[in-house]
Amino acid sequence: MKTILKSHGLWDLVEKGFSISDSKKKESENISDEEVTEKSAMAGILMKDARALGLIQSAVSDQLFPRIVNEETSKGAWDILKLEFRGDKQDLETLEVQEVVASLKSFELRLDRHTENSTEKAFSSLNVGRKNPENGIASADQISQKIWKSNDGNKMACKHCDRFHYGKCWYEGKPKCHGCGKPGHMIRDCYGHKNVQRVNYANQEEDYGTLFYVCNAATDVKVNHSWYIDSGCSNHMTGDEGLLVNIQRNLSSKVKMGTGEVVPVAGKGTLVIKTKLGKKHIHEVMLVPGLEENLLSVGQMMEHGYHLVFGGNVVSVYDNQSLENLIVKVHMTNNRCFPLTMMPASELVLKASVTHCLQTWHKRLGHLNERSIKLLENQGMVHGLPHLEQKSVVCDGCMLGKQHRDSFPLESTWRASNPLELVHTDICGPMKTESLSGNMYFLLFTDDFTRMSWVYFIRNKSTALECFRKFKAMTELQSGYKIKGLRSDRGGEFLSGEFNKFCEESGIQR
Repeated sequence: MKTILKSHGLWDLVEKGFSISDSKKKESENISDEEVTEKSAMAGILMKDARALGLIQSAVSDQLFPRIVNEETSKGAWDILKLEFRGDKQDLETLEVQEVVASLKSFELRLDRHTENSTEKAFSSLNVGRKNPENGIASADQISQKIWKSNDGNKMACKHCDRFHYGKCWYEGKPKCHGCGKPGHMIRDCYGHKNVQRVNYANQEEDYGTLFYVCNAATDVKVNHSWYIDSGCSNHMTGDEGLLVNIQRNLSSKVKMGTGEVVPVAGKGTLVIKTKLGKKHIHEVMLVPGLEENLLSVGQMMEHGYHLVFGGNVVSVYDNQSLENLIVKVHMTNNRCFPLTMMPASELVLKASVTHCLQTWHKRLGHLNERSIKLLENQGMVHGLPHLEQKSVVCDGCMLGKQHRDSFPLESTWRASNPLELVHTDICGPMKTESLSGNMYFLLFTDDFTRMSWVYFIRNKSTALECFRKFKAMTELQSGYKIKGLRSDRGGEFLSGEFNKFCEESGIQR
């Protein structure tokens, strides 16, 4: 308005005003020529002031027009409007009744302008300035409009705008919208038919049974530990199966993604997280395949006794209604989200299991052979016998206890008929404990005919030939017989060159 008044050269008159007391006084007296000129100038000022007042009156709304209808000068009308729109910036302790009404009026007008010009029409129902006529409470606009109509009850509403006003209608000659029915604009410029930004919200739809909405959809699941506190999500949800334990698979619920796609719920489990007070459990978390972000439902948290307070770019979560025990504070990010980082507990439960193998049941059944065990399994002859994987392992007990052994003959095929005809010999040792003379071995000679034995203690195996010479000299002299044959193993002490040479020279058969 200031710009419009300046373009017409009327702003100084509106801002500073003028005095009309002298002009009224001179109307009743005889005036000179100079006074006639002065009167003409005053008439021009009055005409300009009337033009400025007309511009101001035509620009205000019907609710504000009664406030300036009795003003005769443009400055008086402008001062009233200045007080109307600047009432909320004054000191509350010095406000008068009129100033209080002006402050409330300006606040309501700002709400009206926000409601009419804002593109977020989804929150229009939250307008505190408008009251439902059914509840019996009227706004300041409605009160002033009632006063206007009561004072001028004989007036007829304007045929162009259906309102009560003075002078020529502002909308006269202008088109009328076929969409909303209001004058002053075409349907292509109507706010009621424009696509406005709407808030995504969650809702339950009965066509799919138990159906939940979620405002985020993706096809590639990434591993993260951020959970977004979401008031538009009807249930805790995640797309990462590795975060949940005790998953229940027998669910028939479906989730409608933000893209409109309906996805079946794969299960419902429990989230185990690490806190300063130990491990905590978040129950009834839905597993939704393809969901990129982890979502915490505000409604579900409230159902479990939590209280959430939003304000100051922070959401505070309390565990009871007293708001004394603060659990966590989540700050809002640049994209107006509230991500909460929760690290899952890494401890795993160790479970003992039994593997049914063939060797275990081989021992349980008294070392029964594998072929018979498989026969029992295939024929179902033993109740409780599981399927056994055949694995070839040699049983030490069966190898020692079941191997085939031929019996020793009661009599040998050949026996000596005279003493010293055949002598058996062998060395035993080393022993763990030495003898009193420090011997670790003993050499044994046994006559095949008489079964008589001689024992010689020796320190090492290399002395076997010396002992055999002593044994040969002693036995041959005492018995009068000659040693004809010597039987031994193929030990090195009996296969040495000296031992073989001695037997050859003595004619002893080996």
